[in-house]
Amino acid sequence: MYKKINIECNSDDEFDQAMYGLANDIHNNTLYAIDEAFNTNEEDAIIAYINTDGLLSIPKDLWVENLENTLDYFISTEEYEKCSEVKQLLTKICK
Repeated sequence: MYKKINIECNSDDEFDQAMYGLANDIHNNTLYAIDEAFNTNEEDAIIAYINTDGLLSIPKDLWVENLENTLDYFISTEEYEKCSEVKQLLTKICK
């Protein structure tokens, strides 16, 4: 289980700044949301809430691409245990 974060923003610039500041949370949520969506046969992985009425989600056809980006992020931050989790999930999805 993961905790969906809430991103408060009033403009595209604020959203971009929030995404940059929350990069670790976003990549963790990408990993765990896609895993949960895959295991429950959902079409979208919900990453975060935006303000009070929006969702940041990843549709199924973009899961692999986003996981590859998340893998790159975890490599850059030297979080090798997370790298292993991402690789395992990619293997499950790509079967």
